[in-house]
Amino acid sequence: MFSILWPLSREVAARVRERFPKMPIILGGEHGTAVYENVLATSEYDIVVMGEGEETFLAVLDAIEGCKPLGDISGIAFQEDEKIIFTGFAVRKREVDEIPVPDWGSFPLEEYIVRHQANGINIGRSMSILATRGCPYNCTFCSNPSMWRRRWIPRSPQSVVEEIELHMKLYSVTNFDFQDLTAIIKRKWIVEFCGEIIKRDLGITWQMPSGTRAEAFDEEIAGLLYASGCRALGFAPESGDRDMLVEIEKKVNLDNMRVSMRAALNAGIKLSCFFVIGFPNETKASLKNTLRLLRRLAFLGIHDVSVSKFIPYPGSRLFMELQEKGKIALDDEFFTSPMDFYSKAAASCAEGISAGKLHRTMIWMYLNFYILSFLFRPQRVARVMFIAITKGREETRYAKWFIDRFVTRKHWRDLTATRSTSG
Repeated sequence: MFSILWPLSREVAARVRERFPKMPIILGGEHGTAVYENVLATSEYDIVVMGEGEETFLAVLDAIEGCKPLGDISGIAFQEDEKIIFTGFAVRKREVDEIPVPDWGSFPLEEYIVRHQANGINIGRSMSILATRGCPYNCTFCSNPSMWRRRWIPRSPQSVVEEIELHMKLYSVTNFDFQDLTAIIKRKWIVEFCGEIIKRDLGITWQMPSGTRAEAFDEEIAGLLYASGCRALGFAPESGDRDMLVEIEKKVNLDNMRVSMRAALNAGIKLSCFFVIGFPNETKASLKNTLRLLRRLAFLGIHDVSVSKFIPYPGSRLFMELQEKGKIALDDEFFTSPMDFYSKAAASCAEGISAGKLHRTMIWMYLNFYILSFLFRPQRVARVMFIAITKGREETRYAKWFIDRFVTRKHWRDLTATRSTSG
């Protein structure tokens, strides 16, 4: 559960408390892990499960049922006698293949599938899946180090493919959106995973819309990815300024990444790149370097970019630093601020750059990339949009935006109106 959902989650807890005044209410996820003291002090939640929670949550339920002390359980925070107690983080589970697959049958999964609620491009009936946990890197703007600690733990390729086959059988799914923080870390793992899909001849498509690292990427890996059904993925340069990359501890070599980008594009994979602007030490010069990189990527043939304004994620190192300086108040305005990513209302955390300047820069970056991209490859753009309009199949993020804006949302409204009338 991310912080943007906190006000709603707090309201849910309040309503549950009204109905069940003696029922223990438990919260897990990124937000609770990052700001557990605030959660316990300002809401009806009794217990926060910290970090990876499957086994910890079961231990909490056993303790409640058996009237055993919560203080004996690692990995939780709770309030006792007006004092908040944190028992420390539990040891992360390494045998992740032992964790059962999600019980999607208990959810109205079809409602999510028909509304294209997976965050990848819509190239078929889709659902999310997770093949690995955590990330070994230490980017200062990311909450991973506090949520997952710095350990990347993969499932076996065989177990992931077996879950894919199960979902194909139960839900007629043909496309899978991998939500891993970064799936491609070890070359051996991704080679085995692709080989397993190819060997079983599943005929699926899959993508990595949340992005992945580029270090293990080369022409062989790109070819295996495409052969196994991978049709889209993202890389995250974050900034085009080398000093800024050092500042945020983004361990990436931009020259090597461009080689990986060419390999992905040559294999036929739709490629997106993610950028963040407005870091606390951002300068006009660093923004210009990012703009230059965006222009190069348009010429290279990258299909999409995402340019987001920096928001300090609770749990990240930059969040903690800004909080210590008194620049962050843990109120609803802050928690819901990611909704203003693309509006003038989004505040600037960069001391030398105003919110207005940052907003104009973001718009200018988008215009530069997409206008150049369309000018360099007009036939590609025409083909992508023709397929999106006539067949409803998305091949890029800009096609996804178009379909979502002018088709999907209209369908939702019509469906809601029909149900309201029939009800």
